Amino acid sequence: MKVLLLNPPGDQLYIRDYYCSFASKADYYWPPQDLLVLSGILFSEFEVIVLDSIIRRLKEAQVAEFVETKKPEVIIYTTGTATLKSDLELMSKLKKRNKQLFIIASAGIMKFIGQEYLENYPFVDAVLTDFTELDIKEFLNQPGNGKQYRGVMYRHNQEIVKNVEDNSRDFSVPIPRHELFDPHLYRLPIAERMPIAEVITSLGCPYHCAFCTAGAYGYKTRDIEGVIEELKYLSSLGVKEILFQDPTFTINTKRVTTLCHLMQKEGLDFTWSCNADIKSMNEEKIKAMKAAGCHTVSVGIESGSDEILQKYAKMITVEDIREKVRLIREYGVRVLGYFIIGLPGEDRQSILKTIALAKKLDLDFASFTVATPDVGTRLRQEALAKGWIAPDVDVFDSTGFPIIKTENLTPEEVWALRRKAVRSFYFRPAYIWRRLKSLRKWKDVQLAVTNALNLWRKS
Repeated sequence: MKVLLLNPPGDQLYIRDYYCSFASKADYYWPPQDLLVLSGILFSEFEVIVLDSIIRRLKEAQVAEFVETKKPEVIIYTTGTATLKSDLELMSKLKKRNKQLFIIASAGIMKFIGQEYLENYPFVDAVLTDFTELDIKEFLNQPGNGKQYRGVMYRHNQEIVKNVEDNSRDFSVPIPRHELFDPHLYRLPIAERMPIAEVITSLGCPYHCAFCTAGAYGYKTRDIEGVIEELKYLSSLGVKEILFQDPTFTINTKRVTTLCHLMQKEGLDFTWSCNADIKSMNEEKIKAMKAAGCHTVSVGIESGSDEILQKYAKMITVEDIREKVRLIREYGVRVLGYFIIGLPGEDRQSILKTIALAKKLDLDFASFTVATPDVGTRLRQEALAKGWIAPDVDVFDSTGFPIIKTENLTPEEVWALRRKAVRSFYFRPAYIWRRLKSLRKWKDVQLAVTNALNLWRKS
């Protein structure tokens, strides 16, 4: 059986990540996390082909032609809130061309809207609620038998067969087939070397920040031996840079230090970055990470207001953030800070405090997004209860124009403040000079200029 793993086309450089989807703010892009893991799960039993329409800049007609030529029996496509409707339109057209196509949607939101999705869109045959579950293989070999599977929800005899909830706290998956995605195509402005690859060591998050979906998926960890085997495989492919894409890679000190020590023991020569839980950062962990090749950590700072941090369950203060950033940088590790502009409860002054904090921390990089009412979050519940969004709002982008009108700020005011944040952080003379001094190659300069132009244009 031939299975196509499809990242649908789009009119922008859309990143469809499992927990959220958005347009790339600059010129960065990594493979879809779910499709990457699925490639390893399916590879031993099916003929797996991959089409990342976004990175290859393909149009809808080109994708349709590809499907017509390759003739897959199954399409598993990744989707998300930024492109929900356009992805569905393409799937509907593909199904009309070939009614025998078995179409499966993959996205984190399917955990919350999977049944509704299948009820409303009959051309979609199944949805994946967890891309790390191995039952997808059995399901594809004998679909439509009415059996329940872990991680799969599907239609059978006009009824929706729900997935089996799996509350296990660990998982193991076969090595993802990175070569099918071509690591040379992907890029990150924070990367120190090329080519790059994405790896996960856990799924979900143990915390429950009110604006974030990751905590709603629960939290489970991958066996470290499997991670090391994947890293060895990537080394054999010539990959030099790793993005550990767990929402909270650094939560468990023992896991992190064990992984880092094994990377050194195995002689794995990678430079790498990760998403870090800033609360959990300590000296032991940072030293081990730095020794194993870590050069950058991305941390969720979100706001410069203690009141906002408390309201959204961040469980950290601004003073704690300052101390943790200082500690990380003391060991020569760069810091990328994530900030959210326009959370309910914020006003102009609190957002200006956030912008001031980003500059005062003297971060190496900063990402400013707008608050979005993601499915499965307390923020969405609040926005619905207070009438800030309509119940049917399901298409939005954290890098696009805001859709929430709060008690203090209009969407237009939030957008203007987000623009101010980006431009006042990145286009300071001192910051520009520091970035230029850090660039080592002419190619790095070209990439930095491209990213700067994109940031200015999109902010």
